[in-house]
Amino acid sequence: MARIAIEGDPRTMTATEEQYRALESGDILYFPATPFELTAEERAFLVTQKQIDASYYKNISYRPAQDRLKGVDQKDPALWRKMHATMRAYSQRAIAFMAQFLPRYARDWKIDFASFRPIEEAGRKVALRSRNDLIHVDNFPSRPSHGDRLLRIFTNIHPERPRIWITSDSFARLAEDYARQAGLPLPPTALSRLQSLALRTLSGIGLPVVDRPAYDQFMLKFHHFLKENETFQRDCRKDRWEFPSGSSWIVFTDTSSHACLSGQYALEQTFIVRRGSLTCPELAPIAILERMVGFPLAVERRRSA
Repeated sequence: MARIAIEGDPRTMTATEEQYRALESGDILYFPATPFELTAEERAFLVTQKQIDASYYKNISYRPAQDRLKGVDQKDPALWRKMHATMRAYSQRAIAFMAQFLPRYARDWKIDFASFRPIEEAGRKVALRSRNDLIHVDNFPSRPSHGDRLLRIFTNIHPERPRIWITSDSFARLAEDYARQAGLPLPPTALSRLQSLALRTLSGIGLPVVDRPAYDQFMLKFHHFLKENETFQRDCRKDRWEFPSGSSWIVFTDTSSHACLSGQYALEQTFIVRRGSLTCPELAPIAILERMVGFPLAVERRRSA
């Protein structure tokens, strides 16, 4: 796993074929200077903010599709409105840059949540499965991907300190070493197929059900397995990365095993990239797992209209 530095005029940046392949294989694309605007006023405002009930809300989150902000105290309406406007502006600018830089993905991606992480990661007291300082690959409990990929852009806005990450092996290597131990999915039964069809149907007509196919069930289980495996956390290969103040980086966090050891005041925007948009679909975690088990783990979702 490598960190590839990208510099140049952000108004004309577009990823090369080599950069698409590197990203999909687990490398990090690193921008020493954030390639879209964050004003001094916005940065100064954000680093004074706190989230409510840090034991319940892991981060301050913004949902672009609903224009909804969570994790911010609403007792001060003016402050809440300013935070809402700032998170909306960040999300819009991050999306615009990513659409320009990665147009192949943008044709059919799904815009997921943005987040602001105002709490220092080092020594943070949260449940083990919520800890960012333990190496893991991502899967979202409430938002199954159905085999599509989780792409994220991070921005460190701390005035002085870097954000420290460690990475380990790619998903392909981790799956080879640990997937069976974690519990690979079993072949589907007639009943499980019927249940999955019913959930897809209910979800398709807008009812509030979570359709978690075998792929997402395993990926969430694997996320927990890696964090709970003390031997893995102690002995796995570790590469250390510093992301200085004012830098940004892009990574597929479902294939790049990662942890954040320290850092405060980071912004992030997530995208769900369709399998059909990938340069190397054979490198996607679902493709790796399906080769291991020999049967489909999720129904590929149709392209957007």
